[in-house]
Amino acid sequence: MHGNAVRRSSGFIPSHGSKALRIVGWSILGVVFAVVFALVFGYVVMLLWNWLMPAIFGLGKITYWQAFGLVILAKLLFGAFGHHRHGDPSNHFHRKFKDWRDDAHAEKKDDEMMEGWKYYKQYWQDKGKAAFEDYIRRMENQEEKEDEG
Repeated sequence: MHGNAVRRSSGFIPSHGSKALRIVGWSILGVVFAVVFALVFGYVVMLLWNWLMPAIFGLGKITYWQAFGLVILAKLLFGAFGHHRHGDPSNHFHRKFKDWRDDAHAEKKDDEMMEGWKYYKQYWQDKGKAAFEDYIRRMENQEEKEDEG
């Protein structure tokens, strides 16, 4: 038998130790992916800056590390890439209250709007279809006049 694995008829079933090893492996892979992404993103920023900014604004070209620093500076100044305040309970309360208030207002508005829609089908049968066909004729006549004149 291998390590802590148990032999069953369908093959080896991994033990908890190998599951933990798999989690650590995926975590390391995730960190490596994030670092590679950040490095590539810095390179893309450098290429875009050096292509656009000197031609448009007359600014000088920048190095890779300056571009990488710009990305970090933008993150710090503008909170790009998703800004979350997990530890601020007052922010959570205000956001939930605003969502509730907006939802209540939207429901009232939807109910008012839907009240009038119960007549839509009958209106369309009585007047809508004829009015729409008349509108199409007017638009076609207008296009013909514009083409002639």
